[in-house]
Amino acid sequence: MAFEITVFHGNVLDSELSAQSSENVEDNFIFSLSRILSSIISKGPAVRTQLYCFSPEDISAINEIIVYKALSDSFQDSEELRICIGAVVDIPLVLLTSLTPELLENALYRSWTKAPRHQLERHLSDLSLSTTGTVNELRDRLQQAMTSGNPSPRKLPKIVCLHQTMQKLLAIPSTGYTTLQDCANGLFGHCLIPGDDEIYSLAKGNQEDMLKIKLRARGMTIHRIITGLRELLATHCQGNLSRLLPNEGQPLSPAYPQLCRDLNLRKLIFLHEVIIPEFHLMAV
Repeated sequence: MAFEITVFHGNVLDSELSAQSSENVEDNFIFSLSRILSSIISKGPAVRTQLYCFSPEDISAINEIIVYKALSDSFQDSEELRICIGAVVDIPLVLLTSLTPELLENALYRSWTKAPRHQLERHLSDLSLSTTGTVNELRDRLQQAMTSGNPSPRKLPKIVCLHQTMQKLLAIPSTGYTTLQDCANGLFGHCLIPGDDEIYSLAKGNQEDMLKIKLRARGMTIHRIITGLRELLATHCQGNLSRLLPNEGQPLSPAYPQLCRDLNLRKLIFLHEVIIPEFHLMAV
């Protein structure tokens, strides 16, 4: 019903890039997020970026908006949606081609070092990549394309879940599910944070001005928790976080493949790669 995207450069809030809306959330979110991502990408590869939310429910909501928009009958193959999928959704690149995952995997990973030029060119063409160069260059280009956008246990997810990360790093004195309020209290002492119920009531009651204030306060609190967590860890590690926090933000480089234009096949691929595996994971 409402969203807030808060952008920071170090500890400085970028009010020009930040965006929020409580109207037409689905379209406004995709448009605002793609504008922000494009602006960051335009600054060059030296800019390192990390996206984060507080809870897994926040991340699920973002994925639902983007994925279901891509599955809608009214979907147009827009640059805005492609940027959001490539930069935000943790899905294999094969999901975004016109080939089924099994065919692409069989053709690429089982015999691709022996694949002739015409086969490599066909796969590169399916991924909207250049087909020029030597055979070895084609193989290297294809290998990089098929691995760079795929989730990996050695890499941070595209959107970090702050709640899960803090549970792994700190023992916060609270019972049951650790809320944003619990995290802030554990790091800074007692302080008042806009809660989920309060924000929901404001959104449901169309109190847009107060809703924007509360959403911005929530975003600022989440960023404050991140910086406070790092300061706390640095104090106990004599300033060296290199072994405790080995992952660093990476340059923002989303994949820009063509989505499958056949709506029914696109839905089948999303079902195969995203919806069913997520259900199985939850069921386990």
